[in-house]
Amino acid sequence: MEPEAGAAETEEFMSVAAHDLRNPIAVVRASAQMAQRQVNRGDTEGVHARLKSIVDQTDRLTEMLESFLDAARITAGNLPMKPEHLDLRAVVEQAADRTRALLGEHIERSFEIDIPDGFIGAWDRTRIVRAVRALLSNAMIFGSPEAPVHVAAQRQGDRVRLQVSGGGSGPDAEETQHLFERFYRGRSAAEAGQSGSGLGLFTARGIARLHGGDVRHVEADTFEVELPLV
Repeated sequence: MEPEAGAAETEEFMSVAAHDLRNPIAVVRASAQMAQRQVNRGDTEGVHARLKSIVDQTDRLTEMLESFLDAARITAGNLPMKPEHLDLRAVVEQAADRTRALLGEHIERSFEIDIPDGFIGAWDRTRIVRAVRALLSNAMIFGSPEAPVHVAAQRQGDRVRLQVSGGGSGPDAEETQHLFERFYRGRSAAEAGQSGSGLGLFTARGIARLHGGDVRHVEADTFEVELPLV
């Protein structure tokens, strides 16, 4: 990579990171200031609510930072992996819990998980949960508000295909060409009022490929992660 290209890439990455981190940092600061005032008034219940908000936003910040780092390491080709034997259903349930916590209560969607026990793979827990969470978040945000997020898996030989659908119309033809590009945010993201980094699908595909699998767009808003089994 030419030095000029590397510098431009770094600048773009830092610009996106700074933009995305600004909002949760502002929420943490505002919540802390409000908590201080509530302490002075003796409003214990109010303080507890503000502290919960601070913890939630701190978790969100941590996840965002880890995602930024993973994206940078994937690009550089040096993402470390610590595989262990994991059950796919347990991975999806952990990813679903994490998705609910990070997106907050303002997005009310349920999950329908149709995954038999016994789909075992040698995967890095943190990274594979992050990859699945990216697909679940995508379905929750851009799918139909009236439909549950459906997650199903099928074995094909020594591999498993996990499909995630939010019941929505999905990206248009133009967006489909760019879905897995770094920092890409399509029309649907702007219409949904989401200020994401555009790294979710890029990172999910990179993680899957490092495991010997892949992530692809199937149809409508259905995405699929394919992984090897043991």
